[in-house]
Amino acid sequence: MTNDPKAPGLRRAPVAELPQVHQIVLPTPWEVGPVQIYLIEGDPITLVDTGVRSEPSRAALAAALDALGVGFEDVRRVVLTHHHGDHLGQAQSLRSAGADLEVLAHEAERELVENFSEDREEDIVATRALFTEHGVPGELLDRQAEMRRRWISEDPVLCEPTRVDRELRSGDRIGFKDFDLEVIHAPGHTAGHLLLHEPCSRTLFTGDHLMGDAVPFTETYYESGAPDPRDPLARRPRFRGLPAYMASLRELRGRSFRTILPAHGGIVERPSRCIEDAILFYEVRVQRIERALEKLSAECGATAWEIWCSLFPKADPVTQMRTRMLMVIGGLDVLEDAGRAVPERRADGVIAYRPR
Repeated sequence: MTNDPKAPGLRRAPVAELPQVHQIVLPTPWEVGPVQIYLIEGDPITLVDTGVRSEPSRAALAAALDALGVGFEDVRRVVLTHHHGDHLGQAQSLRSAGADLEVLAHEAERELVENFSEDREEDIVATRALFTEHGVPGELLDRQAEMRRRWISEDPVLCEPTRVDRELRSGDRIGFKDFDLEVIHAPGHTAGHLLLHEPCSRTLFTGDHLMGDAVPFTETYYESGAPDPRDPLARRPRFRGLPAYMASLRELRGRSFRTILPAHGGIVERPSRCIEDAILFYEVRVQRIERALEKLSAECGATAWEIWCSLFPKADPVTQMRTRMLMVIGGLDVLEDAGRAVPERRADGVIAYRPR
């Protein structure tokens, strides 16, 4: 492998205390750059995540496995940190190559892993409903949906759904000959994101929860279908990703780790600093959202969309809306949970917030 940590290839035993663990860097076609997955030698040979389903990714994975004396058919277990395409992508390809494969994922990810192809259209519809509830004009949502459908139609199939054979929960153990990995549920980026902890070496596999060079966006989405027709103005149950992410980070803050093996950004040798940086990143943004709310609320309160427009006046409201709107909604969720913002549903069904 080259000295460039983002170059596709194999990095053998990045943690000296875990010589069975190797990092494999695989290309993706996305702005996030390459994804780092991990092969654990032993019985059974295990991959933590799999990379996207593409020919460059498959070739890079095959070359890394070959260097370790392993074929696709020798992989017996895949542990998915979450369901996104650069993590789930090649699991079914491994299974189709003849591997007698056991796929493990958190119980909250199972449906998303097994129905990945259907979820992209459902996500467009659900995002529209969520953003409508938070004040985004319908014309912009039409344009955003059209753009996302166009991207999907032009996008190669970079991920396939696959069967989950074992559901995981916090505290579960994944066994190897010489050590166990402890499962830690870490919601935020997705509802069922998980971490894997090897306590003797104090190594933490973090997927996208903690990264070497970035902070993940956090999801928020409805946990149920259509609104209750008996009370269409009632608030629908929703996974609130940013409060969950912040709570998870604060739980990790109290634990001692030596090394983080993330999905992006190299190897993290200062875990405490990485955790504190992620907490600070979102604390600063929640403060900005709170200040914008205080300036805009006046008599009628302010919607998440109005706050978005205030914070990002130069941003393209179509191509740059989604992740930033999720952050604004998430920040308002944090403020609401802390008793610093009060939501009110208007007669048109839109939610506005007032500072407390």
